[in-house]
Amino acid sequence: MTTEGASAQSTLVPLDDNALELARRVVLPIFGFYLLCSFVLAAIKLIMNYLLKRQILGAAVSESVVERLLPGPQDEQNKVVKWIALLLSSGVGLTVCSLFLPLGIHSIIILLFSTAFGFLAYYLFLRRQTK
Repeated sequence: MTTEGASAQSTLVPLDDNALELARRVVLPIFGFYLLCSFVLAAIKLIMNYLLKRQILGAAVSESVVERLLPGPQDEQNKVVKWIALLLSSGVGLTVCSLFLPLGIHSIIILLFSTAFGFLAYYLFLRRQTK
């Protein structure tokens, strides 16, 4: 008897099950946590810059000094919108992947296209904002 006969792996999944399991249990949660933390930090930075600018203006400092000290709110807002677009599109991609089981190469393609649509939405937002 060999171990080949006891193997219960499916031949339909092109990727190794161990690699998919590692990605599902380790890599994807770490990457998701990184994205979530970056989004939260960008949102907190936007709020803190707004509060600081309000305090400086309340202290009767000239507005030109305030403009030079703090980054423009538009840049920070664009970063937050970018992260929202990426997180939402990735979430939609993961939801679609869960509908088409078993996980395989088509799941990676779905995630790539959903992320691309997120970047496209962000690009269209920036283009509409400059007009």
